[in-house]
Amino acid sequence: MIGGWDSDDGNVIYSVDFFGALTKEDAVSTGSGSPVAYGIIEDQYRKGMPVDQVVPIAIQAVNAAIKRNAGTGDGIDVAVITKESGYRELSKQEKQKQLSAIPGSRN
Repeated sequence: MIGGWDSDDGNVIYSVDFFGALTKEDAVSTGSGSPVAYGIIEDQYRKGMPVDQVVPIAIQAVNAAIKRNAGTGDGIDVAVITKESGYRELSKQEKQKQLSAIPGSRN
C-alpha cells in the first residue's frame, strides 16, 4: 500500500500487487487477514468520510484480522497522512483508546 496527500486528488491510497501494478483505491487491505478486514471495511467505510471517522474503522478491521487469523501478527501501527499535518503516527495511548471503543473488545 502507498498512501498520502496529492494536490490534484487530495487523500489517496494505492495498492501495488506482486507484479508491480499500481491501482488507485478507495480502501485497501493486504495479507492473510485481509478477507476479515475487508468484511469490516466494506460494511462501515463510505467514500468521502473524514479521516477521524476512518481511523477507527481501520483499527477495528486490523484488530479483527489479528483475532481471527494467526498469520496476521499481533500489533497495530496506525499512521495518518493529511495536507494539514503531514505524516503522523498514532501513539500507543491513542490506539488503546480506539481499541477500547470497539464493542466486545477486551483490549
